[in-house]
Amino acid sequence: MSAPEPCLVLDGSARAGVRVGVLSDGRWMGQGISSDGALEGLFGCVEAALAEAKLSLGDIRSFALCVGPGSVLGIRIASLAVRSWAALEPRPIFVWESLAAIARSALAAGEKGPFLVAAESRLKRWHALEVGADGTLGAPFEAEAAQLNASGLRVLASSEAAPAVLTSHVAVPPPWSALPTFFAQAGFLREESRPDALNVANDFATWSGERHRS
Repeated sequence: MSAPEPCLVLDGSARAGVRVGVLSDGRWMGQGISSDGALEGLFGCVEAALAEAKLSLGDIRSFALCVGPGSVLGIRIASLAVRSWAALEPRPIFVWESLAAIARSALAAGEKGPFLVAAESRLKRWHALEVGADGTLGAPFEAEAAQLNASGLRVLASSEAAPAVLTSHVAVPPPWSALPTFFAQAGFLREESRPDALNVANDFATWSGERHRS
């Protein structure tokens, strides 16, 4: 499923910072990036991205939103924005998941499974997802750093906090630059008229990593 272009892409899922881009013809036509949270930075990023693309909000034909897992507040602020804009002028809304984007980016860069991808959660816990030996993606889960360390798998993450707590950490860049490619791939986007934050952390299934222990 592809999003009609130009598409306004919003990612408020990070613990700090927000990114907005205008996607058309498979590339970023304009971008807005802020180190502030979504509450302070989202709308300024939207204005910057539209200005660089030389477009107005009325020119946008669809929206794409990262639904996490990640910052619930940031995701919900971005979700409220796109739902409001789509209510004023009906346009489709598409969503993607943050850990799946990291995993696809790692696979595209030549990483071979099995491995884990991870992003900071709350209370020193981590959102994570396992990539199998055949490249298949598992379901997101939440775990302590010790559980990820005990899995025996490499843990790919872009968080600055990762090296200090994840013993098998592999640094990877955020997947933002690869999103135009992923948006064209089957199964990455799904249409969602009322998007919300994906699986609040305490709703995730537990995961132990037991099968990876020697």
